[in-house]
Amino acid sequence: MLILFDIDGTLVPGRPQAHQDALIGALVEVYGLELCEGENPVADAEPWGKTDRQIVRDVLHARGLSDAEIDAGLPALERRACDLHSGTSEPRLAGEPRETAAATLEALQGAGHRLALLTGNLEPIARQKMELCGLAGWFPPGQGAFGSDSEHRAELVPIARRRAGADGRPYPREDTLLVGDTPLDVAAAHADRVRCLAITGRRFGRAELLAADADAVVDDLAELPELVSSLGSPAR
Repeated sequence: MLILFDIDGTLVPGRPQAHQDALIGALVEVYGLELCEGENPVADAEPWGKTDRQIVRDVLHARGLSDAEIDAGLPALERRACDLHSGTSEPRLAGEPRETAAATLEALQGAGHRLALLTGNLEPIARQKMELCGLAGWFPPGQGAFGSDSEHRAELVPIARRRAGADGRPYPREDTLLVGDTPLDVAAAHADRVRCLAITGRRFGRAELLAADADAVVDDLAELPELVSSLGSPAR
């Protein structure tokens, strides 16, 4: 199978501080965003499951900017956010991986599955997070899909399948599984008619993820290898 992994909340619990700081710093520098002491506009935008571009748009819409004004600054913002994040060197700021993440990825790869990232993070930020938390080796360059590929998360799944495909054909839907931790992850998977396995976390519990129509819900990544081996043919 092609198994597509979200990062924040899935491989890495929570939303890493360095990522938030990089987006906020770029918003201040590029758009002149003014902040009150202690204000966190990224958290206020309820970022869970959104792409970085969508988060930025939501933050700036709340400040009264039009889509045209936002679009004009996006390329500069993305460059600056990636530059700011590149200065991160402490793994704890980029996000400590879940305790069972490395062993789970090793088991899945050992069973012959293909692994790739499917995240709303801008690609340079996503790749650096994986380097800092020791998981980069399982996610080859040129594969997966990122917030720098599209503002809309639902468009990332077909991009990732195309990159994993061969002979000009995307990787088959029936052999693709997305692993995420939010209802937006589930919705993105189902928009492309692939299955989604959701993991519970700080923000969303089992009931909420099942209500979002996740195909299965786990509490720990260590449950994935056995569950993946038992999935069988997709129901949808």
